[in-house]
Amino acid sequence: MPDRFGLDPDGGRSSVLAEARSFAAGAEAGRIRRLHKLAVLVLLMAMVIALVAPAFARERKPAADAAAVLAQASAPPTPEALALLDAAIASGRLADARALIAPMWAAGSADVALRGAELALAGGSLPEAADGFGALTEGALAARAWQGLGITRLKQARLDDAIAALDKAVALDAGLARAWNARAVIADRRKDWATADAAYEKAIAAAPGDAAMLANRGWSMLLRGHHVAAERDLERAQALAPNDRVVRTNLALARAMQGRYQEAFRHSNRASLAVDLNTVGYAAMARGDLTVAEAYFNRALSLNPQFDRTAWANLQYLADLKARSRPAMGVQPGPQAATAQQ
Repeated sequence: MPDRFGLDPDGGRSSVLAEARSFAAGAEAGRIRRLHKLAVLVLLMAMVIALVAPAFARERKPAADAAAVLAQASAPPTPEALALLDAAIASGRLADARALIAPMWAAGSADVALRGAELALAGGSLPEAADGFGALTEGALAARAWQGLGITRLKQARLDDAIAALDKAVALDAGLARAWNARAVIADRRKDWATADAAYEKAIAAAPGDAAMLANRGWSMLLRGHHVAAERDLERAQALAPNDRVVRTNLALARAMQGRYQEAFRHSNRASLAVDLNTVGYAAMARGDLTVAEAYFNRALSLNPQFDRTAWANLQYLADLKARSRPAMGVQPGPQAATAQQ
């Protein structure tokens, strides 16, 4: 009991001991809570490791697998892959062709090198194409390499070199349609009609379903003034390639040169009418039907939203022709001949 001065006889030792025991109990409880939290964290980490470790184990590839991947990348492309690449180049889908050939370069095969040269040729990179084909003129692909080199020289207007290369190509493989076609185009330029006829015959026999061969022979017939024969070839070409603008224009010209002006517009549409009017007008002028020609040229000018230089030039020539009364020559309308390789 406290004395009259309010002091505890035991000096407050009981209270201090009680507080100490209470503090010790609280500290012990806190330590237990911390240990519990630590145990939970350790358990969570163990669970994460258990989940992630198998995934890492699966992602690790042995060295043998890596070697197999490298070997596959450097393996020659399959015939199916090369066929897809050839189709992309032939149809003018050059971006697709570049994407297809990119993974093939690692193979380092002659087949891929040949397609690389063909792609350069199709893209207009003629020096690159010539180098590519020239590097392959020995070996199993020599015939096709000479063919490509000959076509490249033709596009470079090096006609003698083109003939030499093309003759080597067909000597090695007489079934190379593009080589015969290019040889015929050169003969057309030199007005060597007998050689052109023989080469076109072999080209068409080798590739009867290729519109370019028929279109080129049709143009050859137009150059010679054989309009009926030209129409026959161009009709066959259009059946094979109904959307080919060059074929359609030359077919209209072949019909108009026979005086069949209205029939020349058989395949015209709104987009092509101005060009077709100019084409038929040129034919009428060449035939001496000057009034008809003038009407067609004026109509072409009225339809074209932009200034039609060809129609205007033909009208100017027509006016001069009327004044001087001399034979018609005119400015030839639109695209005329198909190229040696389409």
